[in-house]
Amino acid sequence: MRKLIPVLLCLAVLGAVPAAAADSAMCLRRVDVREWASPGPNTLIVQAETDRKVLLTLTQGCSGFGAYDGLSISGPTESRMSCISPGDTVHTTYAGERGRCRVVSVMPYSGKLPPRDSHM
Repeated sequence: MRKLIPVLLCLAVLGAVPAAAADSAMCLRRVDVREWASPGPNTLIVQAETDRKVLLTLTQGCSGFGAYDGLSISGPTESRMSCISPGDTVHTTYAGERGRCRVVSVMPYSGKLPPRDSHM
């Protein structure tokens, strides 16, 4: 019982962090990504169901963000509840080939979501 209380307290504190961070304009949790588009090379806009959008700048040489390509985002914590942040990895499938790009920056985005294949 003595060990259970500190463990429960720790879990309560860790569980509150993603919820508090999710209120930030730059926070879009990985689990909330519902739509995305790539208006140009090394650029990705992701949108949540709540219409919150962020603009991701990716490392040079990233491609494979066409209209029919798959996309997922992971990070060092591997928690889907975490906010997308610099250092996360964007995984894509481009014509059957797997691609990986690192997120360099995350900025709030208020414009319309362009068509997925707008830079193709």
